[in-house]
Amino acid sequence: MGRREVTFVRTADLRPHEKIRKAHFDDLFKKITGDGYINDPIIVDKNTMIILDGHHRFNVLRTLGLASSPVYFCRLHR
Repeated sequence: MGRREVTFVRTADLRPHEKIRKAHFDDLFKKITGDGYINDPIIVDKNTMIILDGHHRFNVLRTLGLASSPVYFCRLHR
């Protein structure tokens, strides 16, 4: 597998599809606002912009009003 680069994309362009667990969201919100950053970018399918991993991170960033989010792109279908 090649090296993946982090890209910043408009948060509004990302498409979540999973239900969020409130307790996990609350814990992550406290961690991100306390640390001032997230450890792992959101993993997104490049063709569909559907979030594959990082729904809770996405929701925290969206709640904080961030215009862009760090993502790794991958392709499920070529």
